[in-house]
Amino acid sequence: MQDFDDNKKEQESLSAAIKRNIESSDTVIELFDSGEEFSCVVKDKTYDAVFMDIIMEGQNGIEAARSLREITLDTLLIFVTSSPEYMAQAFPCHAFDYIIKPYTEQRMKEVLDDVKRAVDRNRRTVEIGKERFLLNDILYVYSDSNYCEIHTKHGTRRIRIPFSELSEQLLHYSCFWVINRGTAINFDNTSHISRLDCVMINGDRLSASRRKIKEIEKAFLSRQFNKLLEGGN
Repeated sequence: MQDFDDNKKEQESLSAAIKRNIESSDTVIELFDSGEEFSCVVKDKTYDAVFMDIIMEGQNGIEAARSLREITLDTLLIFVTSSPEYMAQAFPCHAFDYIIKPYTEQRMKEVLDDVKRAVDRNRRTVEIGKERFLLNDILYVYSDSNYCEIHTKHGTRRIRIPFSELSEQLLHYSCFWVINRGTAINFDNTSHISRLDCVMINGDRLSASRRKIKEIEKAFLSRQFNKLLEGGN
C-alpha cells in the first residue's frame, strides 16, 4: 500500500500529464485524497471525466466508482491502476478506459483524445419544436396523436410535432432507431434487447416490431461496436 506522500505525487503527475495533453484552456482539474471524499462531492457536482485509482486506503476505487454510477452513467470513468487483475471487478462500473501504471505520454495522449471525442459527442444538441435537448439526454420518443412525448433522463416533455417529422430529424444521428410505428429509441441509452422489448437504462421496456426485431438487434450491436471504435463508453 502506498503512503499519502506517494499518492500525492501520483496525483500531481497525472494532473500534469492531463494538462500537457489537453488543448482546452477552460479545463478544470480537481484532486481528491480519498474515495470517501470523492463520493461525497459527486453527489452535488457533475464531471465530464473521472480518473480513478483502484487501490486506495479506505473506500477503494471500485467502491467509489459504484457511488458515481448510482448517480450518473454520463461521466466518463477511466481507471488508472498498477493492478490489472482488478479489471474484471471494474467492468460493471462501465469504465471508459483503463490506464496501466507506469503509463507513457503517448498512452495518456491517446486516452485524452478519446475522452475529448466522447465529451464532444455527449454535448451535441438537437432542437425539437422550440426546445433544445442534449442528444445524450434523450432516452426515447413516443408518438401521441399530433404530439410527441420526449422521454429524457430528467423527465418527459410533450411537444406538438408529428412523429414522422421528428423521427426523420433524429435518424440523422446513428444512435437513434425507430423500433415500431410511433416509437424511436436512443441506442446509446439502451441497456439491452430482450426478445421483443428494448430495455432502456432507466428500466423502461419498449415493444419492438416483431418483423423488424432482427434488424433492430443488428443495428444495436453495430452501434455498440462503433462506439468502442470511436472511444465510447
